[in-house]
Amino acid sequence: MNVEERDQWECLLADWSAAYDITCDDEDDEVPFKAVPHAGRDALLEAASPRLLRQMIREDHARRAAAAPQETR
Repeated sequence: MNVEERDQWECLLADWSAAYDITCDDEDDEVPFKAVPHAGRDALLEAASPRLLRQMIREDHARRAAAAPQETR
């Protein structure tokens, strides 16, 4: 990982590790960065860089939030 990727990785973990299990497997793999949402263990997000994974997580989180039942007061 270069310096930019390391910074993106640290930000990704800080922002999303409470809601997703985030890993970096083999850096020689084409898609070493992976995330699995705590709320949907059947979903696996994979990306070639931390920046791309962060974008995928944002989209996945927004989609899940929109699909969740809304609370009424």
